[in-house]
Amino acid sequence: ARGFTGRDDIVKFTGCYHGHSDSLLVEAGSGAATFGNPSSPGVPADFTKHTLLAEYNNIESVRKCFKDSSDIACIIIEPIAGNMGLVPADKEFLAQLRELCDENGALLIFDEVMSGFRASINGAESITGTIPDILTLGKVIGGGMPVGAFGASAKIMAQLSPDGPVYQAGTLSGNPVAMAAGLAALTKLKKNARVMGVLEERGKRLVRGMQEAAKANGINMQIDNRGSMFGFFFNDNEVKNFAHACNSDAKLFAEFHSKMLDAGFYFACSLYETGFISTATTDVMIEDTINASKRIFKEIADAR
Repeated sequence: ARGFTGRDDIVKFTGCYHGHSDSLLVEAGSGAATFGNPSSPGVPADFTKHTLLAEYNNIESVRKCFKDSSDIACIIIEPIAGNMGLVPADKEFLAQLRELCDENGALLIFDEVMSGFRASINGAESITGTIPDILTLGKVIGGGMPVGAFGASAKIMAQLSPDGPVYQAGTLSGNPVAMAAGLAALTKLKKNARVMGVLEERGKRLVRGMQEAAKANGINMQIDNRGSMFGFFFNDNEVKNFAHACNSDAKLFAEFHSKMLDAGFYFACSLYETGFISTATTDVMIEDTINASKRIFKEIADAR
């Protein structure tokens, strides 16, 4: 994006994580947030001075970035955030980001390393209606192998070496074993595209059942899903950004997680992680999870 636009600044959102890159290890979510260390030591200020922070789902905070800088190359965002818990971006918010980028000659990057082929087989743009300039993918596309990918228009991709001046290479780039695994996984998924609908239905049933169980016991739980992704917060209010997520009841999460684990159900062990349902997850497993949460929520409520 910087090579294509000839600009230096990047806009990212507090709580979004885009990999172990110096310029983007600023107010990152997920593991960095869990351990109270959102900006990793060892990253010089000179590397991050061109990284501008905005608040997720707050368009005014993004407009301020463009007001403060005329050198913005791109906005990078998880359109379905999975590193501060599951927090989907509002459709209107993403549409406004697209407009801001177009008005200011910046590129819009969707980081779907986590949501790609989990939220939808056709990507977040099929859910949100907003089309990015650059898309990044990973995890799911490799069928379990370590692989990532990015794509854009032919005009943008032409900037990459050897066609263009932007250098990109790596020892494992195009690794034949990972590529074979990825191709096999995506081919199988495409031939069985209906499975995405099955996973989404199971996800909806899971979050609906758990929310009803929490409500029945006087526990406020915000829970949602996108395709096979799901996430929950013990919070009185809807979670729209990282600050909201941080206001969730961490002690209650820890108690619920521990008791569910003792009962044989292993959720992600961080308040800021997203859960996934796989094709190995059966309808019986979904019902067992809901029933276990009913027992645990009652146990927690009775102890209060």
